[in-house]
Amino acid sequence: MKYNSKESSIFFEFLRFCIHDDAVEPVSLDSMDWDALYDFGNRQAILGVLYRGLMKLSKSNFRPDRLQILKWYSGYSRIEKANKQNYKDASTLTELLYNKYGVKGCVLKGQTNALMYPDPYMRTSGDIDLWTDAKTLDIIRISRELDVHGEIGYHHIELSYLKTPVEIHFFPSFMGNIWHEYKLRRFFNQCKADQFKRFSVLPDNLGKIYTLTDSFNRVFQMSHLMHHFFFEGIGLRQMIDYYYLLCRNFTEKERKETVYVLKETGMYKFAAGVMYIMKEVLGLSENSLLMPPNVRIGKLLVSEILQSGNFGFYDERYSFAGKSVYTQYFIEMYRNLHFALDFPSETILGRPISRWWHMFYKAYLRYQLRH
Repeated sequence: MKYNSKESSIFFEFLRFCIHDDAVEPVSLDSMDWDALYDFGNRQAILGVLYRGLMKLSKSNFRPDRLQILKWYSGYSRIEKANKQNYKDASTLTELLYNKYGVKGCVLKGQTNALMYPDPYMRTSGDIDLWTDAKTLDIIRISRELDVHGEIGYHHIELSYLKTPVEIHFFPSFMGNIWHEYKLRRFFNQCKADQFKRFSVLPDNLGKIYTLTDSFNRVFQMSHLMHHFFFEGIGLRQMIDYYYLLCRNFTEKERKETVYVLKETGMYKFAAGVMYIMKEVLGLSENSLLMPPNVRIGKLLVSEILQSGNFGFYDERYSFAGKSVYTQYFIEMYRNLHFALDFPSETILGRPISRWWHMFYKAYLRYQLRH
């Protein structure tokens, strides 16, 4: 679905009102289409975030009618329930791996990000992504004990062991360009030990999990954003995750260290586009930006976000769902040709080659398990 500039401007203004506690009531509320906003929030997986803004309108003359409020409340209640289950399952899995196998696991994305939000239940949850301190083949064998049908991917194995789907990672993320991925994984390994030291207590006695350090998270989440931008698409949920991460602040030394890694791993230009979204769409202050925004790349990202929705699920131009691996490969290559001039290392020198490496590596893992 395409949104015209006036619609998107109104939605973005209300979004800034939702995430900024000191924001004044938007002047555009008198022309708000609440049903269209609900659809927008659903497509971007940010209904819980928008609901928080709705609750700030209790005395407004422009708040939606009672039936619409009930619809929003119902949506938020589902998100809250899913978050509680996700927290509980993440804690259960963390405890099981350590007590039974002596393996520590930190939660990537998901509930680690949700804890940064002002309301720990407002983020739309997904699956549980866990990175462990075990070796790859060892964690695959452990995972297969928990779910004999666990599906091996390039950088994780998928399990249907708990109510919440689980992905146990061999390494946190990857790049399309193999050389940049080598440098990224070197960074991950340098920071790895510190990711199993932050034991965070979950709300409402739902348990405990290991969460990421901010310095690691600033690089990891950017790699996650970039990866999904070039495969399927990315939505506002992940951008808001990054917004709340940057709101935690950092020193000038920490900023320079993060920027250095982003340059080393080929993410600087993409990150500069993300800074445009942080500033212009989400209203982040200049002092909290990692680098000066790239306006042109930022507008490209905004356009793609509006057209594709959360993880590209609503993109009418390209459809990955239900397609074979080989069909997905050609769709991805065709889609990424549109970004080749700005990101040649990912779209031309990277993903067309690395996807074959992924296939061979997965075959290698399966071979090793049989011998």
